[in-house]
Amino acid sequence: MMCDDKIGRSVHMLSRLLKRNTDMEVIKYGITGVQSVIIGFIYEKARKKDVFAKDIEKAFDLRRASSAGIIQNMEKNGLIKREMVGNDARLRKIVLTEKALELRKKLNKSIKNIGKKMQEGLTKEEVEKYIELTEKMSKNLEKRRG
Repeated sequence: MMCDDKIGRSVHMLSRLLKRNTDMEVIKYGITGVQSVIIGFIYEKARKKDVFAKDIEKAFDLRRASSAGIIQNMEKNGLIKREMVGNDARLRKIVLTEKALELRKKLNKSIKNIGKKMQEGLTKEEVEKYIELTEKMSKNLEKRRG
């Protein structure tokens, strides 16, 4: 296989730069990049169905302990609430607070700006091809895990 080390290195570097840029943008609001992405995820998913910790674990490929820590911090910082569903005290859906909903509006603008910055100088076709290729690579790696 040709230049497989370059692909991995390239994806890793892009991921680090994206994280660094996102963190620099959202730090103004007193949250982390991960928290900002989770706020967006909860907002979108909750419009269709209840969101639970397992949904966050699956969507972000997190272990239970990692997601529990993130969720606890977000709850402590007043970004989310956990509400009982039915009579099962163990089953709690995750709901955004007003504070998180206000932040989401500000974050959306920041995230869009980062996306625009990333795509500068690229054609629509190049962006579509990049997405297609990274989705294929992700599926290839998922096959190995699974």
